[in-house]
Amino acid sequence: MPPTPAIPETVRLATDTGQNSLVLFGIVILGLLVLNTLCVYLFPAFAARRRFRAPTLAGTLRDVALMCVTVALAVYLFGVVCTIRLENEWYTCGPQRYGYSSSVDRPDLANMEDSLFPVSSVCRWSDGYTHDFVPAFVNPAIFTLLSLAAIAIVAATAAVAHAGARRDLARIGER
Repeated sequence: MPPTPAIPETVRLATDTGQNSLVLFGIVILGLLVLNTLCVYLFPAFAARRRFRAPTLAGTLRDVALMCVTVALAVYLFGVVCTIRLENEWYTCGPQRYGYSSSVDRPDLANMEDSLFPVSSVCRWSDGYTHDFVPAFVNPAIFTLLSLAAIAIVAATAAVAHAGARRDLARIGER
């Protein structure tokens, strides 16, 4: 049997993306499970709030914080899905800039960088042109929603402390 010719280093399969598929799909699957769990908790919490008991301010703020985290997780997962590519850098980035993937008489693709936080998947060409596959609203939306969640948690903690102090004052007044 004749020896198999060596494949040059410059030839890459179109499916060789350079990404760790297990990590990306693991994040997506785990995120979807957490997202589903949060939605299963939050739907009855908001739908049946007034029917069974009067809502407390701390409970409402807790649920608002969880809602912000849930939406932030959904936006993050959308951004992560936007970073997944099924072909190598040139076949992914070329059509975004030129409409086709031929590299004849075109600037060289310098690199393609992926990041999970902040979520980005950026193609960089040698002439300075860049293209990000993740929509521009993703990272600011995640930051804003997580900030709102933190504010709601601080407010819920303050509401619990205030209610406890008021309850203690009422007990002192009864004596």
